[in-house]
Amino acid sequence: MTKLAKYLKSSLGFVALIVGMLFLQAYCDLALPDYTSKIVNEGIQQKGIEDGVPEKVRPETMENLKLFMDEDQQTLLDENYTQKDDVYVLNDIKEEERAALADALKKPEFILYAISQPELAQSMAAGQDQAAGQDQAAEGDQAAESGDGALPMMQLPEGVSALDALKLLPDSMREKMKGSIDEKMSTISDTMVEQSVVLFVQQEYEAQGMDLDSMQIGYIARTGGRMLLIALLGMIASVLVTFFSARVAATVAHDLRNDVYRKVIGFTSEEFNKFSTASLITRSTNDIQQIQMLLAMGFRLILYSPILGVGGVLKVLNTDVSMSWIIALAVVLIVIVIFILFKVAMPRFTK
Repeated sequence: MTKLAKYLKSSLGFVALIVGMLFLQAYCDLALPDYTSKIVNEGIQQKGIEDGVPEKVRPETMENLKLFMDEDQQTLLDENYTQKDDVYVLNDIKEEERAALADALKKPEFILYAISQPELAQSMAAGQDQAAGQDQAAEGDQAAESGDGALPMMQLPEGVSALDALKLLPDSMREKMKGSIDEKMSTISDTMVEQSVVLFVQQEYEAQGMDLDSMQIGYIARTGGRMLLIALLGMIASVLVTFFSARVAATVAHDLRNDVYRKVIGFTSEEFNKFSTASLITRSTNDIQQIQMLLAMGFRLILYSPILGVGGVLKVLNTDVSMSWIIALAVVLIVIVIFILFKVAMPRFTK
């Protein structure tokens, strides 16, 4: 292989281009499953809503969200939204800023959605009832549920919502209720919380009169369009890899045949007698053709497999760190199997 490498020097530019195209192809192949998942999960199930960060928020909703946020979270909310006309519009923010905002909004959105859903509110009733009961007993009040089946609160007058009552509570009682809510939320699965915040955003959009069906169709169309572009880009990269690999392999084969020809015509009569005519023809035709095929296939398969494998491992680790041990175990087992195969096969192949 070291002797073969010197024949690649004249094609180093094409080799670098091939490696770059292989990385691009691997990126496209690894990105497509993500877009498929987005179409199913976010496009179909969540009606085109990616996360719990709404693009537009009504002023009353903004006020209700801040009711369950600390000062830092309220500041973060104010920094990322700008009031335009009668709504707050999300600023143009980076992905990491959006992730931080989604994390800050998760708890208040879940609570507000729970208040509007009696069946979800009942799952949080025990913890809140305990906190509310202790404070109300100290003040001589009796704990009861709100008339609309929302979160357990004090007995509410007719026409007064649970949120209105929460705003009227003393700060100390509200903070204890928040602590109780936090404790109860820790027992609820992350999947349920994520689904609830998405449903909250859907409710907010519906309250603003936005067309969710159009949003869903638009999201699926945009994501599908990106998938087509990525698939097209991957196909172009694959075609270019094949073309440049064939070009490099043909160049190496051309140089090899020239060197073999010059070597043969320089033989003495004694050296000619050591090789048969058939042997010399085979060396300069079939053997060099095998090397040419090895190079053409090697760039597309031998180089591409480890690039795709390493990229896949990194993608899994970025997606779910808890699966690291599974990936590490799989890699170790694959390496052991490959080592055993080479240990058994190579001596027999050489023989």
